[in-house]
Amino acid sequence: MRFFQPLSQHGLARVLAETRTRTHLSPGLIAIEKPIKSDGYSGFFDIVLPPSYSSTEKNFNLHWNILEAKKDKALTTSFSHSLQPFYPSSVVAELSEKDFQSYTEKFLELEDAHKHIYTLPISFINSAHFDSVLDTDVSLISLIGLDKIFNNQRKLAEVLIGLKEKVSPDIAIYLPGPTSPAHYSFLTYMGIDFFDNSLAYHVSKKGYFVLEDKSYFLSKHPDCYCQYCTQDPRNILGHNDLMMKNEIAKVRFALEEGILRELVEKDIHKSVTFAATLKHLDNNYSNVFRQRTPIISSSKLKCIGEESLTHPVIIEYRERIRTRFEPAPGKKIVLLLPCSAKKPYSFSRTHMRFRGAIKKAGKQIFPLLSEIIVTSPLSVVPRELENIYPARFYDIPVSGVWSEKEIEITSRLLLDVLAHYPKNTKIVNHMHGHGYQQIVDVVKEKTSFEVIDTAVEKSPTDQNSLNELGEVLSNLSKDLMYDREKYVPSKIRKLQATADFQYGKGTGQILFSRDIKIRSKYPKDLQIFREKKHIATLSSRTGYLSILPDIAQEIIDTTLNKLEFGAEYVSGSNIYAPGRIKADETILPNDEIFIIHENRVIATAKAIVSGVDMNKMTSGSLAVTKKKLKVKQ
Repeated sequence: MRFFQPLSQHGLARVLAETRTRTHLSPGLIAIEKPIKSDGYSGFFDIVLPPSYSSTEKNFNLHWNILEAKKDKALTTSFSHSLQPFYPSSVVAELSEKDFQSYTEKFLELEDAHKHIYTLPISFINSAHFDSVLDTDVSLISLIGLDKIFNNQRKLAEVLIGLKEKVSPDIAIYLPGPTSPAHYSFLTYMGIDFFDNSLAYHVSKKGYFVLEDKSYFLSKHPDCYCQYCTQDPRNILGHNDLMMKNEIAKVRFALEEGILRELVEKDIHKSVTFAATLKHLDNNYSNVFRQRTPIISSSKLKCIGEESLTHPVIIEYRERIRTRFEPAPGKKIVLLLPCSAKKPYSFSRTHMRFRGAIKKAGKQIFPLLSEIIVTSPLSVVPRELENIYPARFYDIPVSGVWSEKEIEITSRLLLDVLAHYPKNTKIVNHMHGHGYQQIVDVVKEKTSFEVIDTAVEKSPTDQNSLNELGEVLSNLSKDLMYDREKYVPSKIRKLQATADFQYGKGTGQILFSRDIKIRSKYPKDLQIFREKKHIATLSSRTGYLSILPDIAQEIIDTTLNKLEFGAEYVSGSNIYAPGRIKADETILPNDEIFIIHENRVIATAKAIVSGVDMNKMTSGSLAVTKKKLKVKQ
């Protein structure tokens, strides 16, 4: 059994805990000597390691900071660092394949691999010898030599992606040696779990004063009023160490809150190399992050720079709109609307005015009308999906000017969505200004739809524009007939669209038909009944569904959220790796998933890790159970 267990996962970053005690350890900071107080550290070494790491004893231990009350339940309380002669030093490039093979063979002979630190020079990530170590219960890998490629964004991206594609989520990565706290958020995002405080010793000895983004000479630096700087004499080592602990705490908080990517987008501007690396990652490895980033959340999504266009959540959202969204039957008019600052859009004054103009066309307009909000960076938000994450939770500075990239991405998705509508559908464009006009011009150029503009000359909220919108819709409703048999009420349509987006295309129509009754209303959770039976709940916090195991059985052949389990029933509160047979690789962390045995749903659960990583893990919890199928006595 491995020592670590993921408690949550966002991209390649994880909150890791000791498997048995669930003591939170990662992302964490390791002290290179036993600290007076353990606050802020995940662990410490039992010998004093020199800041340069140029020489050290061959055998020493890493002790974890686990509460005394939990130590007797822990899998182990310390890791041994032994055998190898290169912890970590400048010999990485000089280490021969023979020496590395010899070290690995000796490591494989050790008992209880999960109690030992395995040291991996980056030049041997693709070695077959390293592959053999991954087949053991090794729990902690010390990655050396990474700092040598911090200035090579392409190499840095390839090394870290290659490593994380190989390594299971229940194996932690430790990056030893002096590392600037300005890099913690990005490196954690890339899957590094532990750093150490050797930088504090290193720079303090040389006379530097560290802040979260820069180092200064002691002779000239910004004032600081921390407990160490107000001492007499001032404790520079204490200050520098505190800066590192504070930055780790900030990264961990961002990870736990689901806003690590936003922190990374802010922090990468402290480093030209890391900014270029993130761009390279987004352009070439976006799928690796998409597969491991939750789409179910209630955290605010701040989209500040152009990096947000390639945020994993936003790419996943756009892909699901492209592949899972299907217009309701009978729709013959598509109304294109601009976004609003207030979310959900329907609650904004702007969209309330749009709704007022639509109502003037008469009740007969609603069965014919499909509303699509055009926005950046999400590109397209169908009205029936405006309450889900991220559509209800994103925030973006409005300048009124769209970049060429925004126009291109949005136009492409809008064309894909419009392709699902009949060719005789009328497009009503109620948008105005730069970007919007260019997007509509693409629609006019690349499709045969008739496009009617209602706000070209003035703002969409101008009364003349609103009058024009109402009149156009009124005239269209007179000419277009709707099929009463195909009409789906808007509340049911929202449930269907949400189910398709969440569980897979086609699931909504199976689950929610005309005889659905909804109790309560937003902002309370919606309780959904069918033939007087409670079948699902719609969370007002996230906008997503939760359904009962026997109802999930109805969509088992359609859904993309299945985890095949090796037993007939689920007995505990968690689904553990040893019981897993196979998981759908479309599963994301936080997803509601269906635990099945021989194609029978036996429980619903909340995923902790992605389906891709579920299939890699050999120990630890994969998901937390929500509802279990009752066992018949």
